Amino acid sequence: MTALKTPKFYRQRFLLLLLEMAGGCLSKMDFQKLLFLSQKEAGFSYYDFVPYHYGCYSFQAQSDIELLGSLGWLEENSKSINLLAKPGDCLKSGELDVINQFTKQFKEYRGRKLVTYVYERYPYYATRSKIATEILDEISYRKVSAERNKLIGKDKVIYTIGYEGLSFESYVNQLLKSDVRLLCDVRKNPLSRKFGFSKGVLSRLLPKLGVNYLHIPDLGIRSDMRQELNSEEDYKKLFRAYVRTLPQKMGSLQLLKSLLNEHQRIALTCYEKEHHSCHRHCVTDYLENKSNIRVRHI
Repeated sequence: MTALKTPKFYRQRFLLLLLEMAGGCLSKMDFQKLLFLSQKEAGFSYYDFVPYHYGCYSFQAQSDIELLGSLGWLEENSKSINLLAKPGDCLKSGELDVINQFTKQFKEYRGRKLVTYVYERYPYYATRSKIATEILDEISYRKVSAERNKLIGKDKVIYTIGYEGLSFESYVNQLLKSDVRLLCDVRKNPLSRKFGFSKGVLSRLLPKLGVNYLHIPDLGIRSDMRQELNSEEDYKKLFRAYVRTLPQKMGSLQLLKSLLNEHQRIALTCYEKEHHSCHRHCVTDYLENKSNIRVRHI
């Protein structure tokens, strides 16, 4: 028998061992809930989660499941995930004992009992659930409703956000907690090797989470203008040159103002974590000064 290819990322090996120690076969919902609790209550930090149709959900974990399936480690169908090969001793020292204790603690938690446990203790992650009303009692559901109400923004504002250093799920949570209703991608070329941040994935997944997506390439900076950015002064020169082009982009700037009026809360996104290191701040500074638009940087 040909040896299976070792998963590239440590988190994927963690996922396999969790699946093994949880019995080797889990429903997809139980898998997501147990993985979530392993991060929240056992001290691991390999995956992040968003509130989704059935509670906490990691798109990265699902992507990893699909990859591990293609490598022969497991198989999945519409309802369950089944481990096909044991991953062996693949965790850091001490982690095996922790995950062993964790899986023993939650051995009897499956199905409705597991979902209820998660919803009651982490109501934010039930705010987009389709089944919260049938799972929770009245008191617990009120907590979910209260969390949902916290997410409603009342003022009109343009946010900016960069995805540098963030997982897709952490990034989305920042959008949701700011009640961003439309994400405007101001990258010239919206491609990324990092999971979740290419145009195709953003345009497919964000609407499922209540956030619309629009790519506005006219507001991006050409790749050839980004060469030789080695110092703070290089960036300042780039941004000064970019600002000089903004009067030629009035169509796109007017579009942003129209979109803000329509959606009330929108965000401009690019890569850099700090807004002052990214051209998105040039756009919002221009709008703030010319149109008295409120701006916040996430």
